[in-house]
Amino acid sequence: MATVVPEMSASPWPVTAVPADDDVVDGTLRLVVALARATVSGADGVSVSLRRHGKLSTVAATDQTILDMDATQYETGEGPCIDASVKGRWFHTSSLVTESRWPAFTPRAQALGIKAILSSPLHAWRQPVGALNIYARSASAFSSDARQLAATFAAEASVILTDAGVDVSDQARSDQFQEALQVRQTIAQAQGVIMEREGVAAENPYTVLRIYSQQSGRSLLSRAHEVADSSRRPQSRLGPGHQQDPHPRD
Repeated sequence: MATVVPEMSASPWPVTAVPADDDVVDGTLRLVVALARATVSGADGVSVSLRRHGKLSTVAATDQTILDMDATQYETGEGPCIDASVKGRWFHTSSLVTESRWPAFTPRAQALGIKAILSSPLHAWRQPVGALNIYARSASAFSSDARQLAATFAAEASVILTDAGVDVSDQARSDQFQEALQVRQTIAQAQGVIMEREGVAAENPYTVLRIYSQQSGRSLLSRAHEVADSSRRPQSRLGPGHQQDPHPRD
């Protein structure tokens, strides 16, 4: 069961990345929860739900009612916390009285005295792995500023989870590895083209490619793609001033 975090009155300060240790990660997330409770207008309770080993659970919460709110969502299999952690986008219900998306969860949430919920997704390596959940005992509690601040806290927590490598699926890790290999291969191909066309030494093509990128105002990878693709069609030298139309006319 998650540790209950006491309420705090301090102002938020930057949260930095932490090593991939569950206890340290959870401790940092408890700090995020406490700061969100203290600074997000309208918040009466906050929690972080996190997926580990395929199971969603609460790793930090401000009080027992909030723990019960999360548990109810896990038990019913529905609610903004569940949806945000699976679909990777935020879910906001301004009033549970008129809410129809979660018929099993909503009446139990109302019985616990909660009337509004804001759940923001948490990501690790661009994959949804959990949610930052903010609860209110008043309807329409969260202004646009409050929602923006909640998104900021969720973004900071996502940085922590990404650096810690939290619960990224094997498929996601494989996709990331393949993407990294493709980037490396593209840059290597571009360097080979530059060596052949520009007659530069083996140690210099990366520098030339970087200069092309800076002078064209485009990313190095984008420029590398263009140079590599150019080897498949006739064209002149690809000097810094050369601009080839990517959409040639017939």
